[in-house]
Amino acid sequence: MTGRTRTAAVIVLAMTATLGLSSCSHFVLLRDALTASEHNDLGVAYESSGQTALAAREYARSLRLDPHQSLTWVNRGNTEAAGGRWRAAEKSYRRALVESPANSDAKNNLATALLRQRRHLAEARTLAEAAVAAGGERDSIYRATLEEVTREGR
Repeated sequence: MTGRTRTAAVIVLAMTATLGLSSCSHFVLLRDALTASEHNDLGVAYESSGQTALAAREYARSLRLDPHQSLTWVNRGNTEAAGGRWRAAEKSYRRALVESPANSDAKNNLATALLRQRRHLAEARTLAEAAVAAGGERDSIYRATLEEVTREGR
């Protein structure tokens, strides 16, 4: 490259950079300021206000940052279930159980997803029974799921 060609190339690059910078009227965020847990919490806030599409987006962002969050997988499954997408909900609840095999909410909700699909009712009953056996603050919900699964499985 000759001196004249190099000079022309530098001028073209400088002009391109100047034009590019002058047309930008906003900053580009290079790093997500929220943690995975914060994206999950934001998703919960959106979901509680009925904005399930925004909630689903935040759960996806949370899981991109940390795919091992059982709670976020359950929450994602809940948004799928709310939309009647039971197969997708089932997958999310199953992943939640991979990350946390003792998660009673995931067991209960997976039992419900299987029940809604009329699939694997024996597995649904086993999951519902395990959730009831664990007890906790959602015991009445787990018992209602078990009752429904038992009724449908007959």
